Amino acid sequence: MKKKIEFKKHTVDLLFVITLFCVFAFSLITLTGTGAAVYEKLVTNMDENYDSRTAGTYLFNKLHRADKNNSVSLGTYAGLDSILMMEEIDNINYCTYLYFYDNKLMEIFTRYGQEIDPSYGTVIMELEDYSVTEVTPSLFEFDFTTTKGEHRSLYVHTRTSGSR
Repeated sequence: MKKKIEFKKHTVDLLFVITLFCVFAFSLITLTGTGAAVYEKLVTNMDENYDSRTAGTYLFNKLHRADKNNSVSLGTYAGLDSILMMEEIDNINYCTYLYFYDNKLMEIFTRYGQEIDPSYGTVIMELEDYSVTEVTPSLFEFDFTTTKGEHRSLYVHTRTSGSR
């Protein structure tokens, strides 16, 4: 009779260990699945914000870099609304134009007044929509929509700007 009791005791111990293992495995799988879902959502949010942050940071830094002696203004390039950033090199006026062409934010550097086909500009990034407004002579409002449909507005204040 003693053997049967010991046998039952070992069966109960074995069932306890198996049950404990199953609970641990289920918890581990659930935790891993939850972590993967959180990570996937985080990566998706980062991807969605990347385009708008990149465009905003680029515009902000580009204007502030060119902000000297009334050199930043709103104008046109090849019939397109553009930001003009003037600079003088060896007594020749050059201009960097930022404009929206063929669903792309583009930049081109050339002699002031010389118009080159806008498709020759450097592509900064693709956007669905873009517009720039001169709120005051030193405050520009950029409205743009990324290719993922995220709309952003950015106000950039320059110290020395004016209309041309």
